[in-house]
Amino acid sequence: FPICDLTDRKCVVRGFKVDGEKMNEAESYDLKDITNMLNNYVEKGSIDIVGHTDSTGSKKYNLRLSKIRARNVAKLMREYGLDERFSFGKIIGKGEEMPVDTNETAWGRYNNRRVEIILNNIEYIPPKFIE
Repeated sequence: FPICDLTDRKCVVRGFKVDGEKMNEAESYDLKDITNMLNNYVEKGSIDIVGHTDSTGSKKYNLRLSKIRARNVAKLMREYGLDERFSFGKIIGKGEEMPVDTNETAWGRYNNRRVEIILNNIEYIPPKFIE
């Protein structure tokens, strides 16, 4: 899966453990890459963060968990050096209500445990050409 689709203006980080509020180590590297990409190639913009879960657990529990995941990702992005020229808009959780895959398989549930980073009003840094 691609981490970022800049035509869609969305990045996705998967890899939360079942009931996990924090991402796994490998996925935290993905988040560092996303943060570096934004710092290096985007001049400014606002970022919405939307947390999601699989359908393991109650709807109420999953909604709470998805909000915690979104907040943790926003906090980590700042810790990883996200420049202050980026502001956060909505930091919300959708629980299990927007799956991108089946919840019937382990792989599908893994794909549904994700955080989406949505880029709004972004302006790219113009390329510099060397003569």
